[in-house]
Amino acid sequence: MHKVWFTADTHFGDKNVIKYCNRPFLDERERQLAESDQKGVCNLSDETVRRHDAGILDAINTRVGQQDILWVLGDFCWGKLEQAQHYRDRIQCRDVRLVWGNHDHRSVGGVFQQRMEQCMVRANGQKIWLNHYPMRTWDKSIHGSWHLYGHVHGALAGEDEQQNWRLAKDVGLDACDYHPIEMEELTEYMQPRLKAFGERKRQQLIH
Repeated sequence: MHKVWFTADTHFGDKNVIKYCNRPFLDERERQLAESDQKGVCNLSDETVRRHDAGILDAINTRVGQQDILWVLGDFCWGKLEQAQHYRDRIQCRDVRLVWGNHDHRSVGGVFQQRMEQCMVRANGQKIWLNHYPMRTWDKSIHGSWHLYGHVHGALAGEDEQQNWRLAKDVGLDACDYHPIEMEELTEYMQPRLKAFGERKRQQLIH
């Protein structure tokens, strides 16, 4: 039986994101520059970009099987069709699906098995609403559907932790230790939230 995996914000080939997010592929000089001037002129080496891309691809290929399904919730790569095809060809999973992100050029759609603006999927019997952007309410949210998103590169982690009743998860690389996440791990994350969600719903605080 195939597994279903989720990730977001792979940003293959994107020097700016590697620097702005201080991803763990910078050399020491680049890391110091990123920490002192995060928004400054991007001057990462091509070798750093190759190291970043290879690291992310390895994290995907060592986890996601050829027969599995991999959802990328936006911002796949820097560039257009040629660049997207280059990276897609290096992913072993045969069924890779895209939820459009704000950095995805529309020419890249053809390299994916499916392309969606947003959608409801069902995995292991669970309804999950997918969108590149974080939402605070979504389809069937009051009935216990989950919401997975990217875009914010881990910036809402504190808010999500405080609102422990919200059945939402940032599946972007920066929030998931730079690897895709599978249903078993998602279910473990959601278990205490489901309890808090149920209690809040009983108090009629879920609308």
